[in-house]
Amino acid sequence: MDTVPEVIDLSPGLAIAIRSQLPMSELPGFFGNAFGELAACGAEQIAGPPFAIYHAVDSDTIDVEAVMPVRAPVATRGRVRPLELAGGPAVQVKHIGPYEDLGVTHMTIQQWLEDHHARRDGPVREIYLNEPRLPAENITLVIQPIATGATGATGATGAAGAA
Repeated sequence: MDTVPEVIDLSPGLAIAIRSQLPMSELPGFFGNAFGELAACGAEQIAGPPFAIYHAVDSDTIDVEAVMPVRAPVATRGRVRPLELAGGPAVQVKHIGPYEDLGVTHMTIQQWLEDHHARRDGPVREIYLNEPRLPAENITLVIQPIATGATGATGATGAAGAA
């Protein structure tokens, strides 16, 4: 189930990340390992839920970053590197349900962009708000940064932290 897109204002912030290019089939294993590594590296500095930044997706490979927001800078260690998250306007859709159904949510955002003559301003993010026992209970925020002044939007305005 997807909810209605809303315009939000992303707050800038600090994060740590691990980036990789891999086949889509390897994504769950990548996230499991990367989020564990990020949590160990960030420890008490972790400031919010984990998320992914999708830089590029094609038929064979996905360019993705596993990310965790942090309260203060964390030094580079192994694959973990610091990341500065840009702030600004974005359109957000709350997805409840299996990750396999996120394509519908991404299409909802694409339709919103077209309807509001808005332009993407960076890669899309997926924030994973919970670890449910059942796929139907997954709660994921899908957030697409948009160019300033490009909305013509009529949606609600909210705020998302450094996600």
